[in-house]
Amino acid sequence: MTPTLDTPPSAAPASEGYTVHLSETCDDTTATSLPHLMTNVATTDATLTDVEMLEHIHTGLDHRNLLPDEHIVDAGYTTCAELMVSTRRDFRITLLGPLRIDNSPQAPTRSGVDRTAFTIDWDNQRVTCPQGVTNTIWTTCTERGRESIVVRFPAPTCLTCPVRTQCTSSTRTGRQLMLRPREIHEMVEQARAAQTTAQWKQRYAIRAGVEATIHQATATTGIRRSRYLGLPKTHLAHVITATAINLIRLDAWWTETPPGRTRTSHLTTLGASLAA
Repeated sequence: MTPTLDTPPSAAPASEGYTVHLSETCDDTTATSLPHLMTNVATTDATLTDVEMLEHIHTGLDHRNLLPDEHIVDAGYTTCAELMVSTRRDFRITLLGPLRIDNSPQAPTRSGVDRTAFTIDWDNQRVTCPQGVTNTIWTTCTERGRESIVVRFPAPTCLTCPVRTQCTSSTRTGRQLMLRPREIHEMVEQARAAQTTAQWKQRYAIRAGVEATIHQATATTGIRRSRYLGLPKTHLAHVITATAINLIRLDAWWTETPPGRTRTSHLTTLGASLAA
C-alpha cells in the first residue's frame, strides 16, 4: 500500500536564502500504526515557489518507489490547476489541498451570476446562461501563458436582460466568460465543491500534524539556520536532519514512548484558571 504523504515547506529559509520541503508519511495514528517518517527532502533557493517544486518532489519520491496514492498539501502547491491534472496523469497521485475560491466579481455576492450558474456543452462549444441565452463566440486564446477559452454572449440580449446588473458591469458588451480547457475546468469545479464538505475538511485536518514536524525540525536540529554555504552542502545538512528525526521517531516507536503533549498556550491556561 503506497503511503499517504504530506509535503509542506519548511518553517523558514536558511540564512543563505534556501527553503527545505519535507515529505512524510501520515497514516492514521493508532496504537498499531507505523511511525511517521520522512520520505523526501528537497532543498531549493528561497525564490522558487512551492508550486514549482511539486514535480521535483514527486520525481524524487518516484525514484525511491515511494509515490503516494494521495498527496496532502497546502494552498501553496495548488495555485496551478494544471498541476492537479498532470500529477494525476504522470504520477497517478491525487492532490488534496485547498484551491483558491472563484475571484470573479460575481462570485463574492450570493446574488451574483457566477461561472457555476452557466451550463457548458463542451462537445458543441455551447454555453447557456441562467436566462436561457447561448453564447455567440467560443474561441481559444493564451492568457498569461495558459491555454484558455473565451466565451461571449450577444450584447443586445445582455443589455436588455432583467438580471444584467447581477451578471455583468459592462454597459456596452455582453457577458464574457474565461474558461480553462475542459479537463482542468471540470477538475477544479469538482475540487472546489468537495472542499466545502465536512468529509473533505475532516480528511484534510490530518495535515495539521505537519506543524509538529516543522517544530521538531526547528527545535531539535535548528534547521532554520544553515551551517554551510552553497546549495549542495545545505541540502546534505537537510537530509541528515531528516534522518535524525526518523531515528528519533523510530526509537520512540520501538520503546513505545507516546508522542509529546501539545503545548498549552498561556491564554488557554489563564482561561482554564478563571473558569475554575
